[in-house]
Amino acid sequence: MPSTLGGIYSAQRSLSLNQAAIDIINSNIANMNTPGYSKQRLEISQQTNLATCTSPLEASQSGMGASIDAITRSRDAFLDNSYRKESSDLNYYKEYSTNATQLETIFNEIGDTGLTDSLNNFYNQLSQLASNPADYVTRNSLVQNAISLTTQFNTVYNQIQDKRTSLVGDFSDPSTLDQSILNAGLNDLNSKLSQIGDLNKQISLMSAQGIVPNSLLDQRDSVLDDIAEYIPVTITNEKNGTVTLTLGTAELVRGSERTGYFNATSGVADGANDDNPAIVQIINDAGSLISKNAYSLLSSGKIGATLQIGGSETGKLTIKGLTDSLNTLASNFASAINTIQTGGKYIDNTGAPPYVLSAVASTEDFFVDSDSSGTITAGNISVNSAIVNNPYQIAAAKLASTAEETGDGSNAALMADVRNENIPGLLGPTTQGYVANMIGQLGTQSKALQDNCDLKDSIVQQVTQQRDSVTGVNLDEELTDLVRFQRSYEASAKIMATLNEVLKTIMNMLG
Repeated sequence: MPSTLGGIYSAQRSLSLNQAAIDIINSNIANMNTPGYSKQRLEISQQTNLATCTSPLEASQSGMGASIDAITRSRDAFLDNSYRKESSDLNYYKEYSTNATQLETIFNEIGDTGLTDSLNNFYNQLSQLASNPADYVTRNSLVQNAISLTTQFNTVYNQIQDKRTSLVGDFSDPSTLDQSILNAGLNDLNSKLSQIGDLNKQISLMSAQGIVPNSLLDQRDSVLDDIAEYIPVTITNEKNGTVTLTLGTAELVRGSERTGYFNATSGVADGANDDNPAIVQIINDAGSLISKNAYSLLSSGKIGATLQIGGSETGKLTIKGLTDSLNTLASNFASAINTIQTGGKYIDNTGAPPYVLSAVASTEDFFVDSDSSGTITAGNISVNSAIVNNPYQIAAAKLASTAEETGDGSNAALMADVRNENIPGLLGPTTQGYVANMIGQLGTQSKALQDNCDLKDSIVQQVTQQRDSVTGVNLDEELTDLVRFQRSYEASAKIMATLNEVLKTIMNMLG
């Protein structure tokens, strides 16, 4: 039969246990708004001494109170994995959608300063010239509209190129990769992988000493959540309390070591080119390549979205694709106008007024490449300086048979009619129709990305709510537990006081 001293010992254990429970409740309440904190709870079991019992009566009276087995975190590995997978997808669409919206803003076709409006103004001014071909003011107005149009081409081109450079660098200037969003993201990702290795080491050491490092585990889970925003990482829990991180078959972290890190390169030998100016590699700490090009592994997360919109994958919304479309428009538009320009006659103003038509067709193109590359693009299209300096060089006449017929504006009318022509190089559409199709496709792709982003955001919110219901601190539950353990503590204290009186009585009886 247990002794009075044994009863006091059990009561003392109960007091300590309930005090520990109240301390944990206090910690939970204090950290209920702390990001990444997981609700903690006591794992309690009954203490018995059945091994020394020789009879059922002794066994029934062998209770030694209760003891704390562990202080555990409220976590659900399935919900953690689900959250990280959905978070990786969400951040992919969020990053992609944000950049797509910015590209739409650059084109600004909703306002009155877009390419469609600039083309319309140019064609309208050509029609004005066709009606009044000898008027210098009309010619000068046409030149100014042409300059506005080429400036719009240049501005849109340069802005989307600058956007691409900010994302993945410029292939022609490798130093820009160091300042890119991609490189900044990879540096942050590599730092977080190192943090996982450091946390693994601390967790393993403390676990080996029988200590449950709940705060370190919370820190590690928070960093794992951050890593999942960048890449679709696979996380494996090991028996010693550490986690192993992999991307596909590439190992990134094992135990206390970061076994792989990410590197962005723009080297030609590594496969970089103008279509894909940045290549992401995975390298081990010895400097050997684990993956020469990790593009196919980065199917979700911020890094994947940045690479895709900055690359040239067919079927995806890419800045390279938009640039190519813009260049195609500029080149074919300029070619169509130049062909008509060089087939007409301009006004020869080299002598004294009245001026006359030139004896031969114009040799001056209306539009040229400003960098003398030999190819007109949206980035280099400009108005021929000969026409800017002398608007009479615009070949507005076509059918005039005598030098005095400066009132012939039929060639200007042909240039104005380009507005309605299906230019072969544009695969059918007119110039303005081509812009509409290009912007329409951009809008459709941007809308699809935003829809996917909204869908993933809804899923992440649902998973977050489920995860928070497990890991989060519920104030009502904590207050209920507080009252329960407080009453238990008070009861244990009364037992302790009673047993103390019993022990005094026994000692007095024994003299």
